[in-house]
Amino acid sequence: MRDDDFHFDPDDDEFWKDDMLWSSLDDTGGLEDIDWSRETEDYQPRRSQREQSGRQTSRSQGSQANRQTSRSRSAASGSRQRQANQQARTRSYDQQSRTRSQSGRAGRSYDYETQARARSYDNRRRRQKKNIPLIIVAVVLALGMVIAGWRLISILLNYQRDRSAYNDLASNAISALAETDDDADTDTTDTDTDDTDSDSYVPIIVDWEYLESINTDIVGWIYCPDTVINYPVVQTSDNEYYLKRGFNQQSNTSGTLFADVSSVIGINMCNFIVYGHNMKDGSMFGSIEGYVDQSYYEEHPVMYYLTPTETYRIDLIAAHIVESTLDNYPGYFDSTADYQTYLNQLTSASLFTTSATVSTDYQLITLSTCDYSSSYNDPRFLLHGLLVPIG
Repeated sequence: MRDDDFHFDPDDDEFWKDDMLWSSLDDTGGLEDIDWSRETEDYQPRRSQREQSGRQTSRSQGSQANRQTSRSRSAASGSRQRQANQQARTRSYDQQSRTRSQSGRAGRSYDYETQARARSYDNRRRRQKKNIPLIIVAVVLALGMVIAGWRLISILLNYQRDRSAYNDLASNAISALAETDDDADTDTTDTDTDDTDSDSYVPIIVDWEYLESINTDIVGWIYCPDTVINYPVVQTSDNEYYLKRGFNQQSNTSGTLFADVSSVIGINMCNFIVYGHNMKDGSMFGSIEGYVDQSYYEEHPVMYYLTPTETYRIDLIAAHIVESTLDNYPGYFDSTADYQTYLNQLTSASLFTTSATVSTDYQLITLSTCDYSSSYNDPRFLLHGLLVPIG
């Protein structure tokens, strides 16, 4: 029988009896002396102790085996766990490394993009700041162009309105035109002198009643053939009243031709002065600056000035540009000699050479307007002529 065939059973009573039996035999020398009932009772605790001890031993062995198994399992599990943890840490580290790498790249990319955006924004701001003066200048220029365009249109409209008003006035005031040399009889005569050179030639006939019904300040009408000069002349106690008023005394940028308050018609020793605007469209006295050229004078050597009682031919004798001072606007002459001296000064300084006879027998007329070509202080363009009565 092998040892490993023996199986101990703590609950086997026969085993305990045999044990107690042999113990008694050792003490008493025989089985017959053993009181089994007592022995059973006496050794019951021992049996229980042994049983308990066996159980404890078995339990201890089982627990130890279990602990060893648990430890083995724990060790194996711990090893596997450590490996798993190591692998997890390795994976986590790798993941963190990749994440950091990606984050770094993403961060660098974000930084680059942010910096690029910041640079672009700064560049735009700098360009905008640099462009602000240009924008302001452009806006100012645009506004200036708009304002200038509006003013130009307004001026042109005013010019057109004023011209229309004076054209209507002339068409109603001039009731008839005298025949010109083209309309007159061209039969052969003994003289080559044109009708226009006749001392009695009157180019226009003025309806004074019509003009006086509009404005009682009317004193005359001035006319220059083949030019725009065909206007009424007024006179009042204020030299500024008609600067911005038309013949109907309403607001008018062209104003009205007016005689100086101190001028008197019909007196040889008096300088009859007539003022008028130099309009940009050539209206009013804007055309008399043409007398800076000899050829223009030769084309228009005379004008006509008509009053309700008299008709005059204006023989033009001189033109010049002067400053607006009293010395250049003499009203009266103390003597015939002074008058002749002044006429000689005018003709000698004239911009054209006259073909008319300069004589103190006729009254001096001066047409005055502004000049925009001279560097004088407040310059004026003056055109002088002699009032020769006709008709």
